[in-house]
Amino acid sequence: MKKMNKMEAKAYTFMTDQIKGAHWAKGKQLKELDISRQLDISRTPVRHAMERLIEDGYVYRVPNKGVFVGDVSLDLHQRKERIYFLEALLQHIFYTLQLDEIIVDTVPLADMIDDLEKAVPLESDEFETLEIKFWRLLLSYHSNTYMNERVIETMVNLYQDASQTPLIFKKSRAMKITHYRKLIEWLNANNYTYARREIRILLNQILINLIQGVDD
Repeated sequence: MKKMNKMEAKAYTFMTDQIKGAHWAKGKQLKELDISRQLDISRTPVRHAMERLIEDGYVYRVPNKGVFVGDVSLDLHQRKERIYFLEALLQHIFYTLQLDEIIVDTVPLADMIDDLEKAVPLESDEFETLEIKFWRLLLSYHSNTYMNERVIETMVNLYQDASQTPLIFKKSRAMKITHYRKLIEWLNANNYTYARREIRILLNQILINLIQGVDD
């Protein structure tokens, strides 16, 4: 295997860090021009680094379409980091909603939880797809779209992890429904303090499940 030069190694390290850190989700298309601009280098070393990434199994090429991120397994430390990051984001978002005295219309959210409950036993990812829609609707009350997208991106990255994480999430569906219903109760009462507590309890339980590899 040919040794990479300095610029190729720089591009390779940058891209593997993005993939291993789950900053780039599975299926994301990698564009030479965008990456070369980010790193302030020419496209040639980026192209060569992508070829090495393909050889190492991090990405794959689709003829006439481009190069895309493949399945990525997160280690336990990375999973925990994602959960902590998610909690920090959501705690801040709910605190902001409280300060802004935002009143959430919980009726459509409650209806979505009913749909989520029906999807609990399904083998497909319909539950997770509906769950993302649930959070998008709830986050629409928060004005910081960048922060909202980080929440969704983090959830998607966890769901798309190539390890056992997605399976653990599927086993956690019923538990999530219980906490989501409590969350809606607190939001309906405009009690953001208890809503934030419910989020903390939910994510702590998910974290325990991830560490143990099993669910209640």
